[in-house]
Amino acid sequence: MKKLQKLVASLLFASMVLAGCSSAQDPKEPETPAETPAETPGEPAEEGVLSEYTAENPLTIKYWNFPNFTGDEELSKDEYDLALIKAFEEAYPNIKVEYQAIEFTDGPAKLETAIQSRTNPDVVYDAPGRVIDWASKGYLVPLDDIVDKGTLLDAAVSASSYEDELYLYPQGVAPFMMGFNKTLLEELDLMDMLPMDKENRAWTVEEYEALLTALKEKKPDMSPAILFAKSAGGDQGPRAFISNLYGSWITNDEVTEYTINDENGVKSMEWAKAAYDKGLLGQGIALDAGASIEAFRSGLAASTILYSPGLYKPDAAGDVFEPLLIPYPNNSGQPELEYLVAGPCVFDNEDEDRATAAKLFVDFMINDSEWGMRSLKATGNFSAMKGETGLYDDPELLFAETMSEYFGPYYNTIPGFAQMRAAWFPMVQGVLNGDTTAQEGLDGFVESANQSIEDAK
Repeated sequence: MKKLQKLVASLLFASMVLAGCSSAQDPKEPETPAETPAETPGEPAEEGVLSEYTAENPLTIKYWNFPNFTGDEELSKDEYDLALIKAFEEAYPNIKVEYQAIEFTDGPAKLETAIQSRTNPDVVYDAPGRVIDWASKGYLVPLDDIVDKGTLLDAAVSASSYEDELYLYPQGVAPFMMGFNKTLLEELDLMDMLPMDKENRAWTVEEYEALLTALKEKKPDMSPAILFAKSAGGDQGPRAFISNLYGSWITNDEVTEYTINDENGVKSMEWAKAAYDKGLLGQGIALDAGASIEAFRSGLAASTILYSPGLYKPDAAGDVFEPLLIPYPNNSGQPELEYLVAGPCVFDNEDEDRATAAKLFVDFMINDSEWGMRSLKATGNFSAMKGETGLYDDPELLFAETMSEYFGPYYNTIPGFAQMRAAWFPMVQGVLNGDTTAQEGLDGFVESANQSIEDAK
């Protein structure tokens, strides 16, 4: 009980300290805010807040991050994390943060290896798919004591919770859509084939196919699009692409069973197979998400079926081409978009002091008067806070923000999610290769996916 009282008192004081912090310094040289207890070198922030640690004898926590903060106007992704850490350490000189950058390609495997060997970090900035799986296995500490869930979007809270406890602090949300190369389409005089003037940029499968066909005719050495299916990485793109075409969905609305093998799901997969055979969807069997997006960025593909505001922002800031965010074609007239929820989580390393320090760092990166909003904007995502909108003046981002009304059921935290993902891309490969029909492939996938739910119970 004494430990619990100490943790609560520590976090309450920390929130008061952070609420009073503000600065406008160069982020590479952050200065400790004036008139805070942390100003004196070698002294902890306050008696009771990890007071047994000092700048000379700090408490060390470990922070791992994927390339999430890529959109800052001044700092690269690694520079950003280091500047954020420096600002936090200036505010809390009795806490030291060790940083390790990880990539989306091999980062998940590194994390799992670290978890199994008990060398995992204290803080990771990630998405619910992995985080809630960790929570279900008892690897994380809940964050309800530092988060006012009533201030957050219900969809974000639901996606970030396990058994009614919050394990990911949702900072940002964003829809997954497609990306198109506006520069290329203007050069080829094909811009009028995009649904730019339609309400919500909604368009049909027939309109989409017509554009892909025109691109193939005018630029035969370029992939109009790429339906990638090499691995599970980024597989939310192909699933959203297939499910939207004729208005099916991956699961039912209650997110209790997989249903993509219904009539419209089969029709969508049959269309994808026919388009693949015509050369409209590239050679994605041999490509993963990263290679497909890079093909789009390098001019080898005119579009990408996996794009988001976070991916768009650094591309738009460059001078190579002008990207556009376009929703998936959908003949039902009501698209359903998969969406990103992103934020930090805290691992339970069986050390109450480290958990307290990790929560202070999490609270700083989201709620600090300078670094909180800056971190959100560096992700390119939209705020998970209710009513906090209009953060960007970019027309594409303003449009993407309106697409939140089309968020579909969030199934990334369904039991057995990882097992389901392992069954998805071989099924797509089999259909595209002609080894199985769309109906047989989807039936087999749904059977395996639903079994994964049972296996995880």
